[in-house]
Amino acid sequence: QEAFEKAKMTKVHFVWDKTTRRVLLFNSNDWTWPIWVWDDPTQLDTFFPYYPLTFFESPNGPITKGEVSYYLDQQDAINELVFPVFNESVFSIKENPFGFHNIKEKLSFNKFEGQIDTGKMMQALMDKATNLRINILNNCLVESFTDTSEGVFVKTKNFEYKTGKVFIATNGFASQFIQDIVAPARAQVIITKPIKNLSIKGTFHLDQGYYYFRNINNRILLGGGRNLDFKGEETTSFGQSKLIQDHLEELLKYIILPDQDIEIEHRWSGIMGVGKQKKPVLNQLSNNVYCGVRLGGMGVAIGSLVGRDLADLLA
Repeated sequence: QEAFEKAKMTKVHFVWDKTTRRVLLFNSNDWTWPIWVWDDPTQLDTFFPYYPLTFFESPNGPITKGEVSYYLDQQDAINELVFPVFNESVFSIKENPFGFHNIKEKLSFNKFEGQIDTGKMMQALMDKATNLRINILNNCLVESFTDTSEGVFVKTKNFEYKTGKVFIATNGFASQFIQDIVAPARAQVIITKPIKNLSIKGTFHLDQGYYYFRNINNRILLGGGRNLDFKGEETTSFGQSKLIQDHLEELLKYIILPDQDIEIEHRWSGIMGVGKQKKPVLNQLSNNVYCGVRLGGMGVAIGSLVGRDLADLLA
C-alpha cells in the first residue's frame, strides 16, 4: 500500500528562468523537456518572487542574494552570446580584492566596464548643440501638445508654439504623456567626503543591479535602493526618503567601507524611465510625434544610441 501511494505522486521542480522570464515545471526524473511553462506569471520587476533580503543575511543560507548567483552557471553561454561584439570573453570570476564584507567570496568581473564623467559628458553635449545653433530651453515645462494636419501645437507653462515634429525624449518624465509605455523611477544617490588612501577603483553593481557604486577620485558615489519601496519611488518628484537613505549608509558602513569613518557630503536624486522590459521604446506615436524612452537606468550608457535611432525614424 505504501509503495502504491508513493507511485501516485511525482516529484517536480519549478525553474525560474529570468533570461526568458518564464517559469518551467520539470519532472525530477526527466529534465529533457518541461511538463509545463508559464510566461512571466507574476509580472514583477525583479521577476523572482522572493522577499527583499537585507545585506546582513548569510550568503551561505537557503536563499542567496544577487543576480550573479543566478547567472554563474550561464557565464559561458553569455560570453558566447556577446563574443561577436567584443571578440573575447567578457565575464569572468575574480576574488574580492577590495575588502568588501558580507558578500560572496568571489565577484563577477566585466573587464569592459568603464567610468565616465557625466558632467563633462553633458557639457560636451551642450557645446555640440550650441555649435549647431540648437537652442536648449531649461525649466520649460510642457503641459500638453496636439498633433494636427498643420503641425504640432505645444503648450508650455510660459508660452505656446507650433512645430513640424515633436520628439519625446524625457524618459521617466514622459509618463505624463505615454503612461502605458514608461513609468518614472526615482534613484537616490549619496557621495562621501574625500577618503584618505581609498583603494576602491572601478564601477560596481549589487543585488540584481538595484545598487550601483563607483569611486570618483578619492570619494565613493553610491545610489539605488528603489527595490525597498517600488511604489514610493515611482515618482517624478526629486528628493530623498529616510528608508533608502539609511540603507545606503548601512551599505557603506557594513559592506563597501567597513571599519572606516566616513561622512556623506552630498545627497540628490534623479528620475529614470522603466517598464516591464529592460528595453528602450522607439515609437511613432502619431503623424508628427515620436518617442525614445524607457532607458531602464542605462541612459548614460545607451542614451546617445537611442537618440540616434530616434532621429533615424524620420529618415
